Amino acid sequence: MDRQNETKELIASSFKYLVCNKPIDKISITDIMNQANFRRQTFYDYFDDKYDLVTWIFLYEITELTRSSFHWENWEQVLFLLLNYLEKNKKYYKKLFLNVKLDSFKDYFTYTLKQGVQHLADEYFEQNNQIIEQVEMTEITINFYAYGLSQLLHEWVLGGCLPPSDAYHKLLTQVIHNSSHF
Repeated sequence: MDRQNETKELIASSFKYLVCNKPIDKISITDIMNQANFRRQTFYDYFDDKYDLVTWIFLYEITELTRSSFHWENWEQVLFLLLNYLEKNKKYYKKLFLNVKLDSFKDYFTYTLKQGVQHLADEYFEQNNQIIEQVEMTEITINFYAYGLSQLLHEWVLGGCLPPSDAYHKLLTQVIHNSSHF
């Protein structure tokens, strides 16, 4: 791991700890950096503001988590990893989703999931030598899964990640497999 990411991870860890223990709106950059044992200015060497940090945490941690398995044939494993990650960090993400000032995070969450679904769909079509003739139908299908999954995960986190991730994973994969039979 390079030093830049190591510093960002320490800042992120400090922020996540603080979010779980006090209201987000009450967390200052000084609080974050005191928790991380860095000077305040170091924060601005890496992030523009708290909201930039929030999006970096999600993208970085999800990318690190799924990097080796993010392929079409492993979509169920990727979903399982995502569910476990959200469940492990449920207090943090619940507070993010509930914070009105961070409403744009839900949009970013959805956008990131849509990019992932798009990547998996593109890989599927490429591996199966399928030409996307019905662009509109493909786009609607990708949006259906991305927006549907995003909303389901959002509600699942707000509901305390119940049922547990392993049971929820089983339900979601059954729904996805069964939806192809309509």
